[in-house]
Amino acid sequence: MSHIDMKEILKSTLISLLFNSTHIYCQEFYVNTIAGSPSTNQVYKFNISNSTEVSQNVCTPTANMDSYTDIAIDSSNNIYYISQVGLLYKESTAISNCTYLGHFSTNPGVEYGIINSLTADSGNFLYALGGNNILFRYDINTGVFSNLGTIPNSQTAGGDLFFYENRLFLLTTTGILEINMANPSQSCPFMDIYLPKLYAGFSINYGTHSKAYILSNSINSSFQYISTLYEVDMVNKQLGNAIRTYNHNIYGAAASYNLTSTNSSCIPILSTEENNFDNDYLNVINPAKSKIICQTNLKRSEIISIRLYDNLGRLIKDFSNHKNIESLDILGIPSGNYLLTLSTKNGKTYTKKIIINH
Repeated sequence: MSHIDMKEILKSTLISLLFNSTHIYCQEFYVNTIAGSPSTNQVYKFNISNSTEVSQNVCTPTANMDSYTDIAIDSSNNIYYISQVGLLYKESTAISNCTYLGHFSTNPGVEYGIINSLTADSGNFLYALGGNNILFRYDINTGVFSNLGTIPNSQTAGGDLFFYENRLFLLTTTGILEINMANPSQSCPFMDIYLPKLYAGFSINYGTHSKAYILSNSINSSFQYISTLYEVDMVNKQLGNAIRTYNHNIYGAAASYNLTSTNSSCIPILSTEENNFDNDYLNVINPAKSKIICQTNLKRSEIISIRLYDNLGRLIKDFSNHKNIESLDILGIPSGNYLLTLSTKNGKTYTKKIIINH
């Protein structure tokens, strides 16, 4: 190999390393804000490492007086906008144009309330959540909207979906919920966060590890909207100190992130302590043979789920659609120790230990 060839190889290698390093360690993220009266949509590009703010072009919504509640970025760096009435728009980076893609309502003429959470995976899908706690998916290639299911009624979307190391999370009004994409009703509370208005969240891939960030909205002493950036320690489930405050009313955030999934699930953290609440009760007869016999004074209309788990937290059988919950068929389920949980519309969960002995 000649000396010139070797120099060209080294040059190409260095350029490749520089490009990859720049891509991996990019700390840029985008936010959408709402300002003024009437409301005006604005988008800015921020950076984790400094306080720079770069104003971006914004798609104009087709519906009058409609505001964007969140944004998302796909693997090609196209930006997507979701409006509060569920309208989806795309701003293409290749040709710099704004396109209306459709409505997240999968039933024509049916409104699902305000949709306030949007994210993109590293493939071909967008995910949205909001009105009536429904998780929606949009196929970028085919333009098809679909309904994946409903997260538990005890949870309320705060304002953003985000991926973190191949798992999907939702900011709620009280913290973070891990989404079970295969069965959203089995989504798992992840951690509590005691901050107001958790409207925005995203993740950054630093190459060897990822970090998750959230933004909380509040009003300062001058009665102006501000948004504060925090890092979230997802491993230890702890909220870090405030990184920076922005003089904006931020409603959503997004960053290009490649560690995503289309079917991630989670195992709920189950209490092993048996419980009842106030004057309401759920009792069971142990051991159970072919049926679990339940005794309760709860009205069937108030019960949203009743499920049987093993001791590892794996769902064994879902009885939620059974009309007669006083007698639950367990034929075919191996003998052993289990947990039966019953959840109600007011957010209470009753847990009972079950011994199956055929």
